[in-house]
Amino acid sequence: MKTSNYLWAVLATATLSLSACGSDENENVMQPKEKTAKLELTLVGAPVDSRATGTLPTTDESQINRLTVAVFTGATGNPVNALREFTGKDIKDAATGSGKTISILCEPGDEQTIYVVANASPELFAGVTNLAGFKAKLMLLSETTKAAGAGEVTDAQKANNLPMLGIVNKQNLTAGAEATATAELTRLVARVSISSIKTAFDKAGQFKDATFNVTGIYLKNANSSVNAEKTGSVSISGSDKANKYLYEAVASHKANTELTTPYYFYTFPNVSTTPTKLIIKGTFDADGTGSTSAPVTRYYPITINKKQANTTITGGEGTDKGSIVANTRYVLTAVIKGEGVDDDDTEIDPATLQLTVTVADWELTINQNVTFE
Repeated sequence: MKTSNYLWAVLATATLSLSACGSDENENVMQPKEKTAKLELTLVGAPVDSRATGTLPTTDESQINRLTVAVFTGATGNPVNALREFTGKDIKDAATGSGKTISILCEPGDEQTIYVVANASPELFAGVTNLAGFKAKLMLLSETTKAAGAGEVTDAQKANNLPMLGIVNKQNLTAGAEATATAELTRLVARVSISSIKTAFDKAGQFKDATFNVTGIYLKNANSSVNAEKTGSVSISGSDKANKYLYEAVASHKANTELTTPYYFYTFPNVSTTPTKLIIKGTFDADGTGSTSAPVTRYYPITINKKQANTTITGGEGTDKGSIVANTRYVLTAVIKGEGVDDDDTEIDPATLQLTVTVADWELTINQNVTFE
């Protein structure tokens, strides 16, 4: 089993300092009434990098390009106290250290709830009036294709624009006093990667002369959106024609050699009855260089985090149907010992694929190894 190195576990810590002020400074999208409390948020960004096949990302997965801070009162319905989106010049250098600082004015009150969202679509939360409306907004997986959150949607995911969320509950804001709070940002995506695909056809079996070479790797049934409650919706699948950012063509794999180039995708949580799968696509020839069988396209579907025969899951227990959890890495390796299926909708015989899965949040690593026999 091959496991690659990954970044630190805790993504980013946002330190909030709330101090009362009598200023009439006008900084908010929604203006507070009478006396105000000033909220200062300190955060740290990270270098820019793209999702390049063959290189697993490091600190770029922690980068913050756009930040939305929303404060909700403790009144019935949790109406908005203050709401603002920060980008570029709005995010200033901290007075000390290497962090960044933003400021937002809000109305003092008890048991305020603070939501901090990073790297969502521009103006996604504009017009929100209460906490329920905020939670209902959908963040899109396609936003992960924008380099540092800028420009248009592309055909390749970037490691530097992953949506993140942090929440502070029951925060009291008192005019004339100073308070501090901490919000830990965690990623709303999971990362699914495969770092080893190899064949092990039985030399005394039906496919003793068989060959297989990988031509594509992609995700199927990936949730295309997620809300602030980490609930995903509307599943999509990658291909070379649609949702190309969930598909990677493999052009130079030599048949029956181990493919060790890491391929990976970002995807939203999925605990539905239509689980997310990583699909290995390739050309299978039952008699290799012989003339009896013609090469055919075959698929080896891997249901992420599913408990089944010939599957080893470490760092987690897996689920009966498979599942994806936010801020979690699923690291796969696969051994192919038999013929795959002729379409990616068909479930494969667990004996055909031996699988290892490593499942972990970004603090640890959980592996899944599978063998297709």
